[in-house]
Amino acid sequence: MNTLLTTLCVGALLVLTLILVYQWALALVAVSARHGGNVARASRRPRFQVIIPAHDEEVALSATLQSVTRLQYPRELLSITVVADRCSDGTAAVARAHGVECFERRSGLPGKGAAIAWGIEELSKNGGIFDALVVLDADTTADSGLLEAFEEGLASGHAVQQGYNYLSNPWETPFTRLIAVTSVLRNRLFYGGKAGVGLAGMLTGTGMCFDYATIARHGWTAFSVGEDWELSASLLLQSVKIHFNPRARVFARESGGLQQASTQRLRWASGRYAVASATAWKLCVAGLRRRRLHLVDAAITLVVPTYAVQATLAVLCVAVAWLLSDSPTTAPLFIWGVLVVALLAAYFILGVLCTDAPGKTLRGVALIPIFLPWRMTIEILGLLGYGRKQWVRTTRLSPRSHKVGH
Repeated sequence: MNTLLTTLCVGALLVLTLILVYQWALALVAVSARHGGNVARASRRPRFQVIIPAHDEEVALSATLQSVTRLQYPRELLSITVVADRCSDGTAAVARAHGVECFERRSGLPGKGAAIAWGIEELSKNGGIFDALVVLDADTTADSGLLEAFEEGLASGHAVQQGYNYLSNPWETPFTRLIAVTSVLRNRLFYGGKAGVGLAGMLTGTGMCFDYATIARHGWTAFSVGEDWELSASLLLQSVKIHFNPRARVFARESGGLQQASTQRLRWASGRYAVASATAWKLCVAGLRRRRLHLVDAAITLVVPTYAVQATLAVLCVAVAWLLSDSPTTAPLFIWGVLVVALLAAYFILGVLCTDAPGKTLRGVALIPIFLPWRMTIEILGLLGYGRKQWVRTTRLSPRSHKVGH
C-alpha cells in the first residue's frame, strides 16, 4: 500500500511541477510585457455588430446595453442585436426600450451556442452588414475602449480575438474576492503570457470578436454546454488562431457564493472535459504534424487542471508524504511537496498583487479551506459527465451600482 501511495504521490508531484514551470514561465512573460506603443489602425474603420444572447435576463440586460451604447466608437459603425432566447420574462421589452434590435427565438435547440447561431442566421436574412462580430453575455458590461481594442487587433491581422474577462463585482463576498484572483491568474498571467510569446488563446464565452470572413467561412458550429471550448478547438484545427487581447476588457457579474456558482461551474467543467476528450489528442497530433507549437499548447491548455485542483492535489501530496515519513526514503517526497505548495502559494500571491485592490482581495482567503474541496468536487463531477446534458441559468447576486474598471 505504501509503495502504491508513494508512486501516486511522485507521479502527481512530477505533473504539478511541470505545470508550475509552464505557468510561472508564462506569468513572468506577462508581468514583464510592455504595453502601449504604436497602435495599429486600418485605413477604414471596421463596422462592428454586437450580438447579445439572453435567456431570461430582464434584470441584468439593461446595464449591459447601457455599457455597449457608451462605447468609445462611432455610433454609425456599431449595430447592437439582442437574441431573446426562449424567454419567459421581459428581456425583449428591455432590449427594445433601449432602442436596439431584438430577435425573439421561441423554439429550437436550447443553449447559448444555438441562440448565437440562430441570431447570426437572422442577421444574414435581414441584410446585416458588418466587418466584425462581437459576442457579449447579457450580464456583462463592456469597457469603454472595447471596440477600439478589437479594432487594433483586427488591424494587426487577428481574425479571432478573446478579450480579458474580469468581474464587475469583485469585492462583494469572500467568494467573489477569490474568483477575482483566479480571474487574474487565468487572464493576465496565463493567457497574457501566451499572447506575449505568440501562443493561441482560447475563447471564454463573452468578449469574443470574429472578423466577417471567419463567420462567413466557418459559421457558428458549437452547441454543447462547453460551446466556447468546442469552438476554440474547431477553429484551431481549421488553422484559425485565436488571439488573446488584454486591452479588450469585459466585466461579468459573478455569483455570490458556492451554492449559486455550483451549477455554472459544473457545466463549465463538464463541457471542458467533453471537449478535451474529443479534441486534445487531435490538437496535439495536428500540431506535431504541421509543426505548429500553438496547437500542441492548446491541447495542453485543455487538459491542465485548474489552479484550485492543482492546489488541492499538492496539499494531498504533502499529507500523504507526511503519513509516509516514517520511511527515510520518503523524506525528500515531503520536501518536494512542500516546495510545490510554496510555489503555488507564491503564484496565488502574484495574482493577488496584480488585482487593483490586494488588501480587499486578501479578505477572501479565509474561504480557501472550503473553496478548494468544493472546486475539487465540481471537477470530479464534471469529469464524470454531470452537468453536460442541459443548460441551466445561473443565479447571481442582485445587481448593484458599480464602477466598470479593473
